[in-house]
Amino acid sequence: MPNKTGYIKTYNPQKFKKTVFELKWGEPAYKIAEREDVATTTIHMRVRNYGNPWQRKAKPSHYEAKYGKTVVEISKELYMHPVALNLREKTYDTVYCEDTLMSTKNRNVKSEEHKHSKHWTELPHYAGDIFWLMPEHPDYQQERDRALEWDCDTHIALAKVKANVS
Repeated sequence: MPNKTGYIKTYNPQKFKKTVFELKWGEPAYKIAEREDVATTTIHMRVRNYGNPWQRKAKPSHYEAKYGKTVVEISKELYMHPVALNLREKTYDTVYCEDTLMSTKNRNVKSEEHKHSKHWTELPHYAGDIFWLMPEHPDYQQERDRALEWDCDTHIALAKVKANVS
């Protein structure tokens, strides 16, 4: 039975030559597709659209460009819902700040119609939030180092204390 990528392994190095893709990028498209859990056509479309198989999106999101992390990564490290994180970004122009008393007094009040049965990390629209570049991309580390520009360690430590996490 073929896997999700649609490729059936019949690779024998003595019988087959390397493909043009493998010669150019160093590994076959089906291996990248298996690692990413996508179809091989997705990998070929990445090459066509972005110029290499390791770029997932055309450009980074607002949070990836500013902080070097996805919304879900920042939300998990600050123990906040992504919507609250977006509100903090709009209000203070940074997610790494402390809310004032006035802005947090109604935070935990939820009406019955807005309560979810699942935690936000289990909702499907936050499940696929992955960084726009793969680690194999030449600019990956440069993009991830943007997180070091922000003084976020103190705010992460405060968030851990508030969430009672050691």
